[in-house]
This record gives sequence, C-alpha cells and structure tokens, in this order.
Amino acid sequence: MIELAGWDLRAELAGLWQICFHEPKRYPNYFLNNYFRPQDCLVYRMEGRVAAALYLLPARIAPDGTQAHYVFAAGTLPEFRSRGFMASLLAYAALYGARRGDKFSVVLPANQPLYSFYEQNGYFDYYKIQSVSIERERLVQLASPCSSCRVIACASELNRLRNSCLCRRKGSVLWSDKRFHFTMGFGSTYGDELVCSGPMDHHSYAVCRKANDTVCSVREVMTAPGGFSGLAAAVLKRFPAKTYEFRLPPGQGLFPGEGTEERCGMIRPIGGALWEPAVVLPPYLGLGLD
Repeated sequence: MIELAGWDLRAELAGLWQICFHEPKRYPNYFLNNYFRPQDCLVYRMEGRVAAALYLLPARIAPDGTQAHYVFAAGTLPEFRSRGFMASLLAYAALYGARRGDKFSVVLPANQPLYSFYEQNGYFDYYKIQSVSIERERLVQLASPCSSCRVIACASELNRLRNSCLCRRKGSVLWSDKRFHFTMGFGSTYGDELVCSGPMDHHSYAVCRKANDTVCSVREVMTAPGGFSGLAAAVLKRFPAKTYEFRLPPGQGLFPGEGTEERCGMIRPIGGALWEPAVVLPPYLGLGLD
C-alpha cells in the first residue's frame, strides 16, 4: 500500500536510509530533523513495514518558476527489491505531484545503471555538468592577489545570485532560500564548505569539499560579474590542494571548451506538461544533495 509518511515514521525511514545507502545515522537524522515534511514523503508499506520510500522536495524550473519536485533518497529494502515497488512509487509520485500543481519531476540517479531504470519510468536525460580539472598553479594565475579574504553572506542573497545565473538556462532547477540554506547545512555533514567572496550584494560562492590530501572538489560555483578572481583566491586560501576539480554548468564561460560534459540528472513532465529539449544553454540541476 502506498501512502504519505507520518511524523511517527522518521525512525523507520532513517533505518531504511542507512540500509539502502550504507550511511551512518547522522545523515538521515540531519535530513529528517531539519527538512522532513510528511506531505513530501511517499512510502510503500508491506507486511506492516516501510518497504520503500522516496521524498518529493519542492523545486522550481527556470525561467518562469514552474512548480516541480525533486525525487530524493528513493530506496527499497533489499528483501523487497525486484518486485516493482519503486516503479509503483514513482508512478504514484507523478500523480500525486500533478495533483498538488507540479509540472515536472526531476531526479539525479545515484549511479549510471539507474539512468536506465528511470528512463523505463518516464524520465529523460536532460541535465549535464562540465567537469574541469585545474592544477593549483593555473588557479593561482587566475586569482586576484589582493582578494583572498573570505566573507559571510546570507542564504537568500546567494540564492538570488544562483537564480540570476541560471535564469537564462531554460529547464534549470531553482531552489527556495530555505532549501538553499538546508543544503549548505546538510552538505557540511559530508564535508562541504561554502566559500564566499566579493563586496556586499555582489558576492560569489563556491561549494567545496576536500576529496583527499591533494584534490579539492568544487561542487558548485556561482559568480557575480568579474567575481571569479576573488573567489579563486578565497578557495585557494581555504582549501590548499594540488588539483581542483570543478563541476560547472556547461558553457558557463569559466573554462570554455575544456573538460568533459557528463550527464547529471533527468526530468519527467507530469500533469500534461510538455517536455522541451534545451535550445541555447544546457539546463543545470546542481545542489541535488548527491
């Protein structure tokens, strides 16, 4: 039976998360204690247990803010797999989302084989990232030598910057200020850190994570006009590394023609919406809690 979760299911949902994603309890607990809403969680009950679950996190689609949802943390207990439970949940999620006004369902599959699974359930390859690896020496050359200090900026300001950077990328996923703030906190449990630079109302930011002793993963970058040199200096100071691996919206302009384009998310029209291929700049998902 498919139904909405209740507040009383959080402990069981945390256990399912740990089993499905092989993560310690602090990760699901952070999500369930800080962002969980029963109306955003669908569960498949079997034999009195939650056999499978997924979360439909509210989102908007550029450029006009079309209502959508992001399918997050979809998982099935091992003993209930290969029985169609997740396919049923996704089908119900499309109907449920359409009833509440969502026009699109977006998902970032956890691995490449899952793209085929979601394709079988109505999703299209849609989102991409540009992966570029930069050696420290080159980033030093691009950095402003007098702008290495970090600054503090509020989530709403940074999210406005993000929305303005993505508004020309039709189909890109936009988040609320609350979702942006939560993502920064949730990411910190995995080692992410928000690095900001620039003057008031013209901040730029990067979400960074130390991959190992020599590599820094720069998981998202959004810059105000002319802001990358100061941001590069701040990243270099906070995250000294030999190599910096950037994940960027394709065609962003920071490193044109470099790196490789990689698939990074899928979309499904629901409620009678029409799916349109990207025309000019490729759409971008980003901050997908991957």
